[in-house]
Amino acid sequence: MKKEHITLPEAEFEVMNALWQCGGVDVPTVRITKKMNTDKKAQTVLTMLTRLAAKAFVSSEKNGKERTWTAMISEKEYRASEAKKIVDQVYGGSFCNLFSAFYGDRGISHEEAEELLAFIDQKSKAEDPT
Repeated sequence: MKKEHITLPEAEFEVMNALWQCGGVDVPTVRITKKMNTDKKAQTVLTMLTRLAAKAFVSSEKNGKERTWTAMISEKEYRASEAKKIVDQVYGGSFCNLFSAFYGDRGISHEEAEELLAFIDQKSKAEDPT
């Protein structure tokens, strides 16, 4: 069963980002705090990690005096889910509407158009069962 997408508040996303940057597996709280390059205290980060655990984004394990954290969702999975939610809610599920809004009057370069066409072609071939 697929888990419903939850958009993280900015502060919790910042903690997840730090965890992903640290490798995402068995990362001590103090290392996550240092990776964030912020003035947040370890206790604040610990509170946010506890909230993320309650949402099933992370799991934790106590190793002696230190607690380590593991991401239960990859950065790629989260970003893909977040992008899909935005396309569905804001652009009616239409990638074309998103693309039109993103580029608007700016237009795209020949190189960007070629890259986009190659991407679409690759995805079309991957989904074609023949």
